[in-house]
Amino acid sequence: MSPIIRSLPPHLVQLGFNYVLAVEAGDDVQAARLAPEVEQLPGLLPGIAELIVLPVTALSDDTDPCADSFALYEVGIIYLMAIREWATHGPAAAAPGIARTIAHFVGQVLADAPPDVVRALQELRDEQVERARAVWRSERSRAS
Repeated sequence: MSPIIRSLPPHLVQLGFNYVLAVEAGDDVQAARLAPEVEQLPGLLPGIAELIVLPVTALSDDTDPCADSFALYEVGIIYLMAIREWATHGPAAAAPGIARTIAHFVGQVLADAPPDVVRALQELRDEQVERARAVWRSERSRAS
């Protein structure tokens, strides 16, 4: 369970990533089409950021914790808290900036090269949508 958000349903994971991709690609028509839905859900983009940031900054079970690993974890949490506050206090105005911030993080930390940001975001979207589907299937099975 995440320290900031609960799991997102697959359709919202898809929506959030599609919005970030549209903003990053400069597709103003697609971003404008998705914006009303995104803006109605101020926790959506912070949730997408969390899906990307926490796996990179979380404490690893594979290595012994050290000061650097704790610092990286805390920086990730602070980054996510700032995005959440930004989204909470101005959801409509904040959405494009948060989307660009998410894309920038991917470009700086996860993409092999700056031109690969869209490809990296698409891969993350596909992976996270599939994970969300698995979680929702599991939850439905338990409820039955």
